[in-house]
Amino acid sequence: MTTGFEFLTQDDERLLLEKSSCVTYRPGEQILEEGSRRQGIFIVRSGLVGVEVAHLGRGVALRQLGPGAIFGEMSFLESAAASASVVAREECTLDVIEGPYVHSLLASVPGLAARFYQSLAIMLAQRLRENTAMLPPLLVEDVPQVNRFHAARTGQAGTNNIPPKLIDTVEQFKFEMMIADRMVKEAKQPEAEIQEKVSAACQTIVSALREHIERERHLEKGIGAYVFRETFSLFMLSRTVDRCYTKPRGYAGDFYTIEMMYNDEPAGDGRLGRFIDQWGLAIDACRAVKNRRGVLSRAIRDACSGHASGPVHITSLASGPARELFDLFAEGGELPDIKATCIDIDNQALAYAAGIADQLGVMDRFSFAQDNVVRLAHGRGRTVLKPQHMIYSIGLTDYLRDDLVVSLLNCMHDKLLPGGVAVVGNFGVNNPSKAFMDHVLEWELIHRSTEDLKTLFARSKFGSTPVEVVAEEAQVNLFAFCTKW
Repeated sequence: MTTGFEFLTQDDERLLLEKSSCVTYRPGEQILEEGSRRQGIFIVRSGLVGVEVAHLGRGVALRQLGPGAIFGEMSFLESAAASASVVAREECTLDVIEGPYVHSLLASVPGLAARFYQSLAIMLAQRLRENTAMLPPLLVEDVPQVNRFHAARTGQAGTNNIPPKLIDTVEQFKFEMMIADRMVKEAKQPEAEIQEKVSAACQTIVSALREHIERERHLEKGIGAYVFRETFSLFMLSRTVDRCYTKPRGYAGDFYTIEMMYNDEPAGDGRLGRFIDQWGLAIDACRAVKNRRGVLSRAIRDACSGHASGPVHITSLASGPARELFDLFAEGGELPDIKATCIDIDNQALAYAAGIADQLGVMDRFSFAQDNVVRLAHGRGRTVLKPQHMIYSIGLTDYLRDDLVVSLLNCMHDKLLPGGVAVVGNFGVNNPSKAFMDHVLEWELIHRSTEDLKTLFARSKFGSTPVEVVAEEAQVNLFAFCTKW
């Protein structure tokens, strides 16, 4: 077997492997423990292993390694403790070359040391490039919308160009919210009545924003800036709205924001915060996020029921909290026979999801891999996937340009088994919350129609394969299903 040492000769490799031990590991068995001081070079002969680091008390996969891959070289070079653990993802066989034997060979065979260390240098340079791509705490790379900085709004509009009717609506909104605040303070009205007043006022301003932008597109930036400026201090009392706007993980739809929407527990600042938050958690966009969880759970359940024997291999790209997968195990009854891989660039998202899997007692059915999905789509990722029965993206393509979506679909096609299903979710063009998301939350997504999604599949390796597009209950989020022929 050829090793990953690029500059070694065949004789060099034969000498290295001559004294190696061939060891087989069962799925889930630990091969190397983080902090271990064992010196040696490990070469994967068959199967998959996962390289993990402890994060928030959970093992989060940094990469998966397949046949020919090497690990243990850093501990060997530095004579230091292992910086990560390595766990068998499936039954695998490794060649293990103990450190003292390697050192003796390097000292006794002319030229071997130079070729060996040159090979290691190339290997480590490649790994550094991969790690550098993982540094930004973002969902994907090359996505202009993903930005920690807020849009400049200065000089875009004074009130001279703002439709008078919109100004009246905004002033009425502020007046209604002042009345609601007084109602909370006096505690004389039922909370349901206060909630109704707050929700009506918030919805009126959101509807007015959308309608005026649709009517006067040339004033969109000015209208958006005006509504933002006049309503900001009130809307940001909502915990959910504030998190979407401030983007502590670098983008609005991070795993914890999505989890807040799923949990649907209103909270906020001041007397009105939780009332505004309850409204915010019920807007069309949030309802769509909650609904898409059920759409995917049903699709995964259908994939399992249509599979005759053996585990169903499923991969979630930009997985976030992965609730749609865990719902299958919380329903009761017969547990689905799945092997799920959750891929996300955010290690906190993976650690959070791993904690849920641990609580449900299903860690043996899940792999968690930190990777950049766009790099993966371009063949530059570091996650090794076996052929899959289903690959899906629940909320990623909203951030991607068309060419990147096509690359992602090509990647899905390559990694699916014949008969495997690709599923892509995307906000639809009829999203009533779009103007509010764009101009108040600064959560700008690429909205697409049914025909847009079908065209993207047609441009990919799926070609003329039929695509079925369905909408969740709120009719905001679209899901495209395509089976690989």
